[in-house]
Amino acid sequence: MNKSTALALTEESNCVPSKHFNSKQIEILKNSICKGVSNEEFEIFLMACVKTQLDPFMRQIYAVKRKAKKPDGTWGETMTIQTGIDGYRLIAERTGCYAPGPEPTYTHDGSGNIQSATAYIKKQTRDGTWHTVSASAYVDEYMQTFVDKSTGEKKPMGMWGNMPRTMLAKCAEAQALRKAFPAEMSGVYTKEEMQQADPVEVVSKISLEQASELEMILGECDEAYRTWVMDFLKKKYKTDNLSDLPADIYQRMRDAAVKNMEANHTRQRAESEKSPELLTAEIQ
Repeated sequence: MNKSTALALTEESNCVPSKHFNSKQIEILKNSICKGVSNEEFEIFLMACVKTQLDPFMRQIYAVKRKAKKPDGTWGETMTIQTGIDGYRLIAERTGCYAPGPEPTYTHDGSGNIQSATAYIKKQTRDGTWHTVSASAYVDEYMQTFVDKSTGEKKPMGMWGNMPRTMLAKCAEAQALRKAFPAEMSGVYTKEEMQQADPVEVVSKISLEQASELEMILGECDEAYRTWVMDFLKKKYKTDNLSDLPADIYQRMRDAAVKNMEANHTRQRAESEKSPELLTAEIQ
């Protein structure tokens, strides 16, 4: 990375409150906030800080590496420059031509499930006239989901499950702000918009009832098998708590434990049926 170039860029731009990145800040950015990016990507990130006047040390703007398909069809990592919706509002506010619009509106399907959100902002044009700019976001394009392996159902993840209207409205507002201020926001996306692009793998865990059943069955297994199972759990899943196990291995683990339990019961019955004389002889 050409540090003098980066410093020259930032000194001319008011990028952060200190008006420039010193060499120590450059080092911190490259080794922590922008860790893993190439020199070229790092320079692009610094230019985005200059253009948007957002402070990376306050997490107003940051670089995210994510998997993406290359033109040759192979997969690799690429950098995306992101901010939050508050960062977008700050960029717009600094133009002096922005004002918040009316509350967002929503559409729903026949079952009452949210389908889309439309957000509104206001922009003043050069002739002094204020105009309302709107944009819509659709839940099937933005909602971050995961597949519940125990049921096969696709479910909303995180805040999308708790506050879908708020999350979708943020995506719609980001589109409206980018439409109104393309020069200031080009190449920078909000984290709400990009969440659906992140690969998500959520492992469903077994229920408390299943964990209790497994614990009861294992209690009837022979000691060597119980020891082997607990060692396996610690090595494979880093836990000794049965309720932490992924749901997709429950049936296989239960079947194996039942098989050992039945064999243990058969062995115990055979030993109890031996004559007292034979048992005495074995003890001696």
